[in-house]
Amino acid sequence: MGQYYKIVNIDKQQYLDTYTFNEGAKLLEFGCSSEGTLTALAILLADGNGRGGGDLHSEHPIIGSWSGDRIVVAGDYADEEKFLEIEDTVKFKMLQNGNSPNIYTYAMEYFEDISEQALTAMLDDRFIYEKYEKTELYGKAKAIFDKVKKTKARKQSKQQAKPKLAKAG
Repeated sequence: MGQYYKIVNIDKQQYLDTYTFNEGAKLLEFGCSSEGTLTALAILLADGNGRGGGDLHSEHPIIGSWSGDRIVVAGDYADEEKFLEIEDTVKFKMLQNGNSPNIYTYAMEYFEDISEQALTAMLDDRFIYEKYEKTELYGKAKAIFDKVKKTKARKQSKQQAKPKLAKAG
C-alpha cells in the first residue's frame, strides 16, 4: 500500500493523473522521473514557453494555463477539508452520506482530468515524443501515444501527397 497522489489545480478545478504519464501514483514514483507528470506540471506552470532554447516545442493552448494558480500535490491520505471551501465540503457530505472529503477525493469527484491534453502537448516536442516511442507504455499513456502517432502519420502522409508546384522557368 501507500499514499497515492494527484496534482490538483484548485483555481481551475483540474488535476493531473500520474498514470496517464506512464508513472505510478506514489510521490517518489512520479517525483523522481522525467518526461512525465512533473514535466506536465512544468509546462502548465510555464510563463513564456517558446521564447528560448530548451523550451517545449509546442503551441498547444494548455501550456502556461496554470501559471499563477494555487496548485497542490494532493495525497489520498491528506487532511480532510483542507483547501476546500465550506460550500464544497457541505455539498460533498450531502452527496456522500456525510463523509468529509480531502482535496484529493473532492478533485477526483468534481474536477476535470486534463492529463491527456498535457501529454498531447508534451508529445508535440520531438525529444519527448522519441523518449515515449522508446519506452514500454501501458494504459492511458499507450492509448494517447498511439493516437498522437496516428495523427502525425496522417499529417505526414497528407504533406507528401500534396502536388508539387512546377518551378516557373
